Amino acid sequence: MRIHDCTLRDGGYTNNWNFSKEQVVDSYTACKNAGVEYTELGFRRSGPEEGFGVWYHTPESLINETLGDIVCEKTKIAIMAQMGTFTIDDFVPKKDSLISMVRVLIAYHCIDKDDSKLNVDLINETCDMILKLKELGYEVTVNIGRIDKMTDAQIEETCKLISRASPDYFYIADTYGHLGIMNMKEILDVIKRVYSGKIGFHAHDNLLNATVKSIDSYYNGVSIVDGTMGGIGRGSGNAKTELLIAHTILKNKDEYDLLPVLEYCEKWIGSYKNNHVLYFITGMYSMHVNYAITLIEKYDFTFSKCFKILMHVLKENKHHFFDGKYLQSVCDLY
Repeated sequence: MRIHDCTLRDGGYTNNWNFSKEQVVDSYTACKNAGVEYTELGFRRSGPEEGFGVWYHTPESLINETLGDIVCEKTKIAIMAQMGTFTIDDFVPKKDSLISMVRVLIAYHCIDKDDSKLNVDLINETCDMILKLKELGYEVTVNIGRIDKMTDAQIEETCKLISRASPDYFYIADTYGHLGIMNMKEILDVIKRVYSGKIGFHAHDNLLNATVKSIDSYYNGVSIVDGTMGGIGRGSGNAKTELLIAHTILKNKDEYDLLPVLEYCEKWIGSYKNNHVLYFITGMYSMHVNYAITLIEKYDFTFSKCFKILMHVLKENKHHFFDGKYLQSVCDLY
């Protein structure tokens, strides 16, 4: 499973994309140190809009000034561009840009707000745009918004039309957070009947299942899933990048590191509650939950320290049975 972090792009809905340079640098650095494959900075639009911060249109100069010294191939920069809000002239050739991936969004598949009418012209225009972006050298995805509002026949036709452009990923966007695990499996089955390319999934957490259905989608054929640090995002938020990483670590994927993302959350996401991650860790490793409860209730530790203590307990294979005196001795080491 590959992870695409869109903390700044989807999280921008919480502050109108008014991120400081320090926060953007910290976000990218956290993803890079955690081993996340892509980090999405914001939208690319034809120009600024009143009331929105600079990351709502994310000009090339802004990316260069902010991240020019630290971008590496391991963690690529992505940008989202919604059809109807940009032109191909808003992009320079890939060789002149720090951007690696452009995610082209079809926000509404229909005509005149009638979901029964598939906008074939828009899909064909999207294909043309994908091909132009690929000619410039970018990786390109197509993200289909509100896919739960589409019939099986509409999804099949969309896949067949999109195949002409051969995007790097065909993304299912659970825009309204309506999809459940079974809905996801049914949609994936429809897509895989007619589409042979790689599939991605972007989940929202309205039903409190974004992380679970993202992980489940991977086991049903999805290659890459989106997350945001702390789950920050539009409305109820998104799948949590830290939990996606934790799951991959559990599956012996040692190319990921959870701690940098947790440190970012602790620093930047004011409403962030890290207890859920401690409990998630106890579940991951079949660890007695009292280790987490005691750290939360008895000690005034930073989350980073709590995480390191739990990893110490795990390494010494003391995690199956709770021992308060042993936990105290470990805490004394930190």
